[in-house]
Amino acid sequence: MLIQAIRVSNELRTFMKIGIDSRMYGLKHAGIGRYVMNLVEELLKQDKENEYVLFINDDESIKTQISSSNFKTVVVEVPHYSLKEQLLMPGIVAREKVDLMHFPHFNVPVFYQGKYVVTIHDLIKHASKGMTTTTRSPLLYWLKFLGYKIVFRQAVRRAEKIITPSQFVKNEVIKEYGVKPGKVVVTYEGVDDMFKVQSAKCKVTVQSSKLLKKYNIKKPYLLYVGSVYPHKNIERLIEAVKLLNNKYLTSDILHITLVIVCARNVFSERLRNKVVQMEAQEFVNLAGFVPDEDLAVLYRQAEAFVFPTLSEGFGLPGLEAMEAGCPVICSNIPVLREVYGEAAVYFNPLDTKDIAKKILEVMGQKDKRDNLREEREKQVRKYSWSKMAKETLSVYQSV
Repeated sequence: MLIQAIRVSNELRTFMKIGIDSRMYGLKHAGIGRYVMNLVEELLKQDKENEYVLFINDDESIKTQISSSNFKTVVVEVPHYSLKEQLLMPGIVAREKVDLMHFPHFNVPVFYQGKYVVTIHDLIKHASKGMTTTTRSPLLYWLKFLGYKIVFRQAVRRAEKIITPSQFVKNEVIKEYGVKPGKVVVTYEGVDDMFKVQSAKCKVTVQSSKLLKKYNIKKPYLLYVGSVYPHKNIERLIEAVKLLNNKYLTSDILHITLVIVCARNVFSERLRNKVVQMEAQEFVNLAGFVPDEDLAVLYRQAEAFVFPTLSEGFGLPGLEAMEAGCPVICSNIPVLREVYGEAAVYFNPLDTKDIAKKILEVMGQKDKRDNLREEREKQVRKYSWSKMAKETLSVYQSV
């Protein structure tokens, strides 16, 4: 009777216990942090049946946001990309007895034996490699790169399902690792409500001039938001802005500045030095980190958002710009064509003259700006964090 009761109980048990590695939760972890934060917050709203265990850093702000009976937080003092992560995380997760684990980045511990899904945001570091992409010694860098490739390969091969933010990344994963197409699921990301035109308009009318003064920004200006790693191609954008100012601008616009929003790291310091070497100080404003509520206004007040990246997994900043009502001018690469459609103006990212001319085209043609506005409004409606979380939950259930 007892065995039969247990069997019936197990058959009736339809919920899962799902673990999510949430150590990268929050905007301080850039795009992945935004992804984890929105995934968790949407699952909190949408799923009241499954149990969740969130493995987090010792961050009180996360704990206070998680207020649901089916969500539990476990504090894990284990750094990312470390040997400690590889050795300790499998045991920490195993103690919670989760049915399924979601690792939202490639850094899955190679010794983890449980079922898991993994999100692969891009394969950029497969191609963007070498001493220009690091500050470490050659020996240490190449050892870490070897470790990266081993961990990445294991993460992809042993996953029950792989989540990617675009069809482009899905195709790259299939090509690079030979996995079956059915194993890889595309879940497009979303745009935070903070960037909606209505939110940005509110602040624009109230305190935009004060906010621009806070970041020492003078209009007119172009905006770039994101990291300044080598593959982001910022130096060519700076050259294009110099070209604009020195050759193409008419008497109507005598000077335009490039505002670069990026959290400070060693690459931003490198870029600061490069700006001096390029004699472009009068054309470039390195604004550093800007919180979302201010960033929405900076998008709204900019002439355009310019995205010269050579490689991307999704391209979220461009969608934020569109949501805030800002024209988008970007690299003509497959992933941005996929995500932005007809809502952006495209340039050859290797040609500074083409970058400059496309910027001038958008700035100087009101009809083009108006047409882009209509396309932007249609395009951003295709994406939402709510939809992304719903599709991710379907992935969990399919496993």
